[in-house]
Amino acid sequence: MINEALSQQRKLKTSRIKGFCQIRSKAIALSNPYIQANPLNSYEWIIIDCDYDVLYYKDLPVQPNYIVRNKENSRAHLYFKISAVHNNGFSSFKAIEYYHAVRYALTLLLKGDLAFSQTLSKNPLAVDYWRVEHLHSYEYDLGELAEYCELVPKYRLKEIKKAQDRAEIMGRNQTVFDCTRFEVYPLEDPTLEQIRAIAEQFNQSLDNPLDEKEIRHIAKSIWKYVSKPKTQEQKERFIEKQRERGKKSGQARAEKAQKIKDQAFIYFANKNLTQQAIADKLEVSLRTVKKFSAEFKKVQRTKSGSPRDCQNSGFFGSKQFSEVDNYLSETFSLYQEEERTKKIPINTINRLLE
Repeated sequence: MINEALSQQRKLKTSRIKGFCQIRSKAIALSNPYIQANPLNSYEWIIIDCDYDVLYYKDLPVQPNYIVRNKENSRAHLYFKISAVHNNGFSSFKAIEYYHAVRYALTLLLKGDLAFSQTLSKNPLAVDYWRVEHLHSYEYDLGELAEYCELVPKYRLKEIKKAQDRAEIMGRNQTVFDCTRFEVYPLEDPTLEQIRAIAEQFNQSLDNPLDEKEIRHIAKSIWKYVSKPKTQEQKERFIEKQRERGKKSGQARAEKAQKIKDQAFIYFANKNLTQQAIADKLEVSLRTVKKFSAEFKKVQRTKSGSPRDCQNSGFFGSKQFSEVDNYLSETFSLYQEEERTKKIPINTINRLLE
């Protein structure tokens, strides 16, 4: 059952001694005395740490799947296989809350250690290190286990203010998430950095803090939620802000495209450059350069102040001219046209572009 629960895992947290943790391949980890029994993205087990001698399994109010005892005494870890409860960014927080509520109540029922985090537990496959008793392969539903014990009412959980006390019931992730969001909700337009600082403050109050990556995920999740518009006025402001951003980004894209076209028109004056060479210089596709080339040929038969005007005024109406030299020398200023613009001869441009 352990192998089945960890079938999708390639690496696990493991250790050969108590109080130390490292990440190793699954093959190596499963040979060590301590392992991470629950997969990375789900809860498959409820594990109870009994700091007393578990002498006979029939004395227990509910039978675990595994009893993993010390060799020198009968202190044990009790393994209860459950229907998987997913634990990732798309998981139901209510399902995770229910899992931790059942785990806490079951720990109280079996007089286990409330501070036990399930990060590392005695490996049922390491029979050289432990006395392992496999009682059955039945998979419990959380509702079944809840019938054996008294769950802590939700209103009592809200009364628990200390983060460490909540973590013993709800788990570290859920505790940091709840404590942080309750602190953030009254704030006006909190930034991601502010939320992360609050989350880190609660995290550091735990006996076994979460790593930095998990704190970043929690903070980002809360920030996304509080950034959404709530009232009609907020929605209207949000829509207007998005509209302005769209205008700015569209204008920026248009200006960038025009700059590329202006530069292409300059390169077209150099007959030694192929269209593919121009495409490489501008870092655009050959198809785009061909489109610019077609426009440039039209410009050769017209006259105007700039390539941008060429696009906007129908290639300058009926004003005809045939000298590319004149066009370029009069319009070498790519992005703006002023009286003081310096005129550069076409031969100079060709030398620069070679």
